[in-house]
Amino acid sequence: MDLLTIFQQILTPDILFLILIGTFMGMIFGAIPGLNTPIAIALVLPFTYALEPLPSIALIMAVYMAGISGGLISAILLRIPGTVSSIATTLDGYPMAQKGKAAEALAIGTYASFIGGIVSAVALMLFTPMLSRFALAFGPWEYLGITFLALSLVCTLMNGEIVKGIVSILLGLLIASIGTSPIDGVAMRFTFGTTALQNGFQMIALIVGAYAFPELFSIAGCLKEKMVATQFKKKWFYMPSKADLQGTLKTFIRSCVIGIVVGILPGMGPSVAGMVSYGRAKKESDNPEKFGTGCAEGVVASECSNNAVTGGAIIPMLALSVPGDASTAVILGALTIQGIQCGPLLVLNQPDLFKSVIIIVFLANIFMFLIQSSTIRFSARIIQVPKQFLLPIIVVFCCIGAFSINNRMFDVFSVCLFAILGYVLENHQYPLMPMVLGFVLGPMFEQYCRRTISYYGTFVNAITTPSIGSVLVIMGIALTVWGFVREIPAVKERFQKEKTV
Repeated sequence: MDLLTIFQQILTPDILFLILIGTFMGMIFGAIPGLNTPIAIALVLPFTYALEPLPSIALIMAVYMAGISGGLISAILLRIPGTVSSIATTLDGYPMAQKGKAAEALAIGTYASFIGGIVSAVALMLFTPMLSRFALAFGPWEYLGITFLALSLVCTLMNGEIVKGIVSILLGLLIASIGTSPIDGVAMRFTFGTTALQNGFQMIALIVGAYAFPELFSIAGCLKEKMVATQFKKKWFYMPSKADLQGTLKTFIRSCVIGIVVGILPGMGPSVAGMVSYGRAKKESDNPEKFGTGCAEGVVASECSNNAVTGGAIIPMLALSVPGDASTAVILGALTIQGIQCGPLLVLNQPDLFKSVIIIVFLANIFMFLIQSSTIRFSARIIQVPKQFLLPIIVVFCCIGAFSINNRMFDVFSVCLFAILGYVLENHQYPLMPMVLGFVLGPMFEQYCRRTISYYGTFVNAITTPSIGSVLVIMGIALTVWGFVREIPAVKERFQKEKTV
């Protein structure tokens, strides 16, 4: 199928309307503090069951792109990041708003988000086929190495929380092992004689329960807080001026590269990209003292990098079936429901579908930029929506989404169970992302592990055989050990404080 035919399939009123709806929904969920992109994607999943693959991809990708960018609205106006991806945006965005430049800050942030998203879409188009061809030579040992390295990276990158990260991952792997064995399809694990557990837990139930409900509990605790929106001039389209963007070219380039690289690394996420990019921009700046006082370059660094994560996170999801963050983990589940199997064969055996995804990602970023830039003075009022009306609607949609997976109440009860688990883990500062990644990669990890043993006989034989898989496993082990060594000074300091007390 030629490119023109693919464009004709995508540029239809139905798909363009779904991109429009997804953009509005993502922007709203990104702007309201406490709600986030994975929740928004999980809520639209029930609607994708009745859609064809292309319309469902259009809706989900639009929510994803707009959700990451939407967090800048409350970050700039209220100093409260709508999503964790916009944490660094508050450092200079809010001071700009305090100086009466709220519109300028929102325009700069939206433009930077657009540039980051477009550049990451180009990276997605260029690097995914290369990675897919490279992965074709992989066997079970190499895939085991990739999944093990991904899990090790998530643990190591938990700043000062590697032990809690490991516990969270092990918990996710344990939950993933419940049900029928994925290899022989006969053995039942941890079902306790319950028929409902034979198919295990659904990923959507875990995402909605562990991610959405703890956030809703937190929001419910501050219902009386009132959000005051800033007043804007009556202007239909906001664009940053040349003066605001002067001297930011290097920041744009650096932030795009950081965002794409961070997106490819499993478990890092846009918040890490934003903070790293902001730190580098401040360090490389000729006037670092301006950062934190309302510097446009700080907003550019944060928003450009956290939106560049989107394309970067999709690369390993499409090429290796390894999600880069929580949002792409939900997207991976949505594609699986549509019968789309991600992995190296997707790009090579279904090039038309891959090209369609690329075009949709470009369109989603364009829609995000046009809509967010033209609704700046209206979108600021989103944060004034009374939460006592908003929360019940979200809870209902969460339960409907869980029920519609298999049309059974067990999945709704699963959401409640994971809500309690997520709330307990968060209260004890255990990160949820490693658990989600462990649950998603658990079945893959088990399959590749058992196939590796069948092929090599033992792990000793596998790791001593020169191969890419051995290198990846050794890197994963080394990263984990380095993570423990890195935390030794902090543990000693904490022990000394407790001893003196």
